[in-house]
Amino acid sequence: MAEGDTIHRLARRLDAALGGHLIDVAEAPDRRSPVHSRAAELRGRTLERVEARGKHLLASFSDGVALHSHLGINGRWVVRPGGPAPRGRPWILLGSSDAVAAQFGGKLLRVTSESRLRNDPGLLQLGPDPLAADFDREAAARRLLAVGSDREVGDALLDQRVIAGIGNAIRTEACFRARVSPWRRIGDLDADEAAALIGHSERVMRLSLEGGTRPRSIYRATGRACPVCGTTIRSRGQGDANRIAYWCDGCQR
Repeated sequence: MAEGDTIHRLARRLDAALGGHLIDVAEAPDRRSPVHSRAAELRGRTLERVEARGKHLLASFSDGVALHSHLGINGRWVVRPGGPAPRGRPWILLGSSDAVAAQFGGKLLRVTSESRLRNDPGLLQLGPDPLAADFDREAAARRLLAVGSDREVGDALLDQRVIAGIGNAIRTEACFRARVSPWRRIGDLDADEAAALIGHSERVMRLSLEGGTRPRSIYRATGRACPVCGTTIRSRGQGDANRIAYWCDGCQR
């Protein structure tokens, strides 16, 4: 699943390619697309801005029209400044005289209004985004500590209502860097450990956003030796969604 750093990077690319441009191509060739009957509403409008909010991509067009995208596990965007349209039948294809962009598949795609986005319950309940300009690390750490003493740390970090944008790879790296087991209970954390988890989550996301590569110490490294202490990396499903948690018993307590 695309995590918040990926969506922020995508928002930058889309904005650089199509931001400020008149959209003269807007279509949904795939009849399975959720916007098959509405994509044409974006034609003739200017793409004013593109932003990421957690794992959600929000594109604002002139006259108060918006496109809301969530890639989920299998969705993807292809952005080609000055290039030909991508092959296949995308869920939406947007183009100007200078660039094209297309989304294939995904968890959510809809054409809506700016006013509806402002009042969307799913967006309103999102926690703070570590990559937002106004992100408050201390407030986010307090928010993490307040989710419930019996909640497992790794499960809580994936809850988008707590912190928006953290996915499995980011939580794995943050827990490893903070030396906190994903199986610890929130009630067992002290303020410094909570702050470390939030701080490392933000740092990993920023390194990925600016450098294009996400740090990866033990993610998907089941059975290999820990790069720090040599202990065998373990993994198993966690939480209601059974997302695979990876950890080192030697480093993480």
